[in-house]
Amino acid sequence: MWKANKFVNILLWVLALISIFLCIWAFVRSGATTDLAEKMTAINPMLIWSYILVGIAAVLTIFLPVPQVIENPKSAIGIAVGILAFAIVIVISYLFASGEPLNFNPGHPPVSEGTIKFTDVNLISVYIMLSATILVTIGASIANVFKMR
Repeated sequence: MWKANKFVNILLWVLALISIFLCIWAFVRSGATTDLAEKMTAINPMLIWSYILVGIAAVLTIFLPVPQVIENPKSAIGIAVGILAFAIVIVISYLFASGEPLNFNPGHPPVSEGTIKFTDVNLISVYIMLSATILVTIGASIANVFKMR
């Protein structure tokens, strides 16, 4: 392709090494104590790192295809279809998501309706995409069996 392959490979290795280090650090630090507050302080950097990884993925998803679109403008149609499909999945997930409060968390402060709705949207969208991936994999396998004959 172009120089992005080398850049992406180096970036993936760096991110993987940082992730491994953080996992080991959180595991060792949370196992060294029985205090729940200290365990949470060991896990918080992992949550922050996951947000950073999502941001990096979003930036790379937006900017890496730009040179390909400049070289081949027809490829923009495929990218637009992918973005539209993703938006449709999110809208469907939002329509199915519930914001009802949960009743099984005694001793904890109540969770806001917005947080529950946001979590439901994320879970439902993951379920939809996982189901679509499984169906496409099975469909492609069946199509290959008939194509070989």
